[in-house]
Amino acid sequence: MIRALVCSFALLCSLCAAHTARGADQLSPAPQVTAAELARALRDISIDPQQTFRVRDLTLTRGDIAIYLTEGILSFVTPVMGHCIAAVFTTAGVDAGDAEIILLPPQRSERASLASFIHTPNLDEHLTSAVFLFTDDTTNELLTQIRQAPLRKAPELAADMSSQFNPFVRHMSAGVDIRLIQSLLDNHKLDRGLFYSAIVGRELGTFDVMYEPDEFEPVAAGRPLPAGAAHKGFQLWTTFRPRHKAAQLTPPVNLSNFSIDALIHPDLSMSVTARFGATPAFDGGRVISLGLSPRLKVLSATINEKPVEVFQRDTFGMFDVKSSGTFLLISDVPLASGNDYKVEVRYQGSVIRQAPDGSYFVDERNAWFPYSGPVLANFDLTFRCPERLRLVSTGEPVSDEVVNGIRIVHRKTQVPERLAGFNLGDYSTVVEEHGQYRVECYANTATAASLEKRKASETPPLTPSTGDALQSLPKETERILDDYTQRWVQLPIHSVAVSPISGYFGQGFPGLIYLSTVSYVREQDRPSQLRSARMDTFFSEMLLPHEVAHQWWGNVVSAANYRTEWLMEAMANYSALQFLERSKGAAVMNEVLDTYRGDLAKQENGKSIESSGPVDFGVRLEQTGDLLAWHTIVYEKGTWVLHMLRERLGDDGFAKMQVRLFRDFSAKPISNEDFRKAASKFVPAGQPDKSLTLFFDTWVYGTGIPSLRLQRAGRNLRLNLSGVDEDFAVDVALHCTSKGGKERVQWVRVSSGNNDLESPSGAMACQLPASNEFLYSQ
Repeated sequence: MIRALVCSFALLCSLCAAHTARGADQLSPAPQVTAAELARALRDISIDPQQTFRVRDLTLTRGDIAIYLTEGILSFVTPVMGHCIAAVFTTAGVDAGDAEIILLPPQRSERASLASFIHTPNLDEHLTSAVFLFTDDTTNELLTQIRQAPLRKAPELAADMSSQFNPFVRHMSAGVDIRLIQSLLDNHKLDRGLFYSAIVGRELGTFDVMYEPDEFEPVAAGRPLPAGAAHKGFQLWTTFRPRHKAAQLTPPVNLSNFSIDALIHPDLSMSVTARFGATPAFDGGRVISLGLSPRLKVLSATINEKPVEVFQRDTFGMFDVKSSGTFLLISDVPLASGNDYKVEVRYQGSVIRQAPDGSYFVDERNAWFPYSGPVLANFDLTFRCPERLRLVSTGEPVSDEVVNGIRIVHRKTQVPERLAGFNLGDYSTVVEEHGQYRVECYANTATAASLEKRKASETPPLTPSTGDALQSLPKETERILDDYTQRWVQLPIHSVAVSPISGYFGQGFPGLIYLSTVSYVREQDRPSQLRSARMDTFFSEMLLPHEVAHQWWGNVVSAANYRTEWLMEAMANYSALQFLERSKGAAVMNEVLDTYRGDLAKQENGKSIESSGPVDFGVRLEQTGDLLAWHTIVYEKGTWVLHMLRERLGDDGFAKMQVRLFRDFSAKPISNEDFRKAASKFVPAGQPDKSLTLFFDTWVYGTGIPSLRLQRAGRNLRLNLSGVDEDFAVDVALHCTSKGGKERVQWVRVSSGNNDLESPSGAMACQLPASNEFLYSQ
């Protein structure tokens, strides 16, 4: 249980960037204490006999979390550098001992998510014990209530409490030491500190509930998957913003102007020096929290050329495999808000490996350099690698030379970017200047040689294809760039590089595209399991346009948070689908949409894949290792959502909406609500739901694919809607024909069950929308 609770909190912290606020009633940072000293102190905390009480009717509320300590024993732990950061509650040995925790998610989708795990939409659990970790005002709140009640100290109970809970509390605090140390050193307001509760419930067993008020979604509840589960990870039941929560506060630090010098050794390990500006948003803290791949070890750091302490774990929990680790820089003096501090971080490790086919694979494409929350910065990148390798990265090429057997590649961005990536290999290269763009295309020489050798052994010998792909790839990339630029806006960058990556996926970084090596191979030369009409469409027709589209969707316009990531993927995918439609006709597009519909309806464990969660859950759909659900909902249902929106707005309105998004959100990230408001401006007159509120509630924030059946009921119509929850509602466009053959659209709002509709005046016949216009089944 100890390990489970510690690991669960570690994951919850990894889902959130640590944002803190400052002001009156602050938690004063520990004076001149080091992070190492704080970590040692956390390992030594114990039950405090002089702060052990028999308690009754104590209450704690955090956002939409309510905790009632009805009857039991409460013991605070010994202070850490003057701050009490933990308390333990138990009902053991107490007649009529009881406590209760209540959590009421405000959104329908979050209630549904919670119910899918604990079989009830609201959490109301009686508990036998709990451990609370906090850097807010919990100590004062509880002590104030204790002083106001006829309660007494019970130091005689501390011995039993200590033997039972001391090891548990120490393991917990050690497991989250980075987050606690950061909070003890950041000078935050007391009402902005973290509050974490590890609960042992009577019915649910162990689970965790956390409140961090300055996070995008302050409330989170769930528990780690059990040992032996097929997938290691955290089972996140629900996470949300409380009902009465003010706008998210300013991130604590802004990073800018990266200058990164990376040496890639012959064994593919890296030694890196990263220099950048860091501007704190608030006064008085001594800590800067940064993210970096757990594969990389920080060696040293300076702030304004003065060495500072670095705190980074030597080992990482099982949840760190999929999330970047956090490390702290601790200044010996308070940092002032608005000042631009010059930070240097030196680190080393291995984020590159060689694949079985001889190519090279960059594992940590997002976290190979220090970051803190959303970044929009200039990057000056210098890479040194063995001469035999070629390297490509984000940015415009400055130089590429070989000195004493070392290849030195220098690239710089022309405009601020949200992230920077790199790729390397034994490449063949083609570079073409094409109007406003410079197109670079790279192919693995080793993979090409292996393929040609295999072909030569065939009877009869197969003709080469990889070389042909390298020759055709620039032209195809240029064609896609021209198409998107004409329809949207010109990219703010000049160079766009396409480089191979082993696997069945692609990824689009600013100016750098990772393209599956499968796309480099002709359809007839691919492995048999990748040779089908659907696979051919994906690898040959969709993947490159999708990744090129990310130069706009994801790099020019970016998501404000994880709930909007679906929009970046869906926009890129739908853009590729529209490109396919313009190239090969609507029938091909409709075939892909129909395939997506079938994927969403497929059954897993007695439920459709689509019912796993709404598109705005994004990466949460991966939490049990179900990549299929994540991909199907985010990419395929997301594509359907945009296709239905296009049907509502019309081709011209949809295209104008996209251009408006580039105009309004190139300098700030977009949220789902931003998207809804922007799209609503292009809803044609005469349509219902001008604000698109119902559209988003149904298709973005909700689940369900309705079955529709339209029948004539006397002079009227009856539309039966089934296969969805009782509260499902949707606007449907009926296509009606008059006696004279004139067609018109009649919008009707329907909900689950039979909907009796008045037949439109003069209409002889009405039909449901075509299957390629609307996501439903018959």
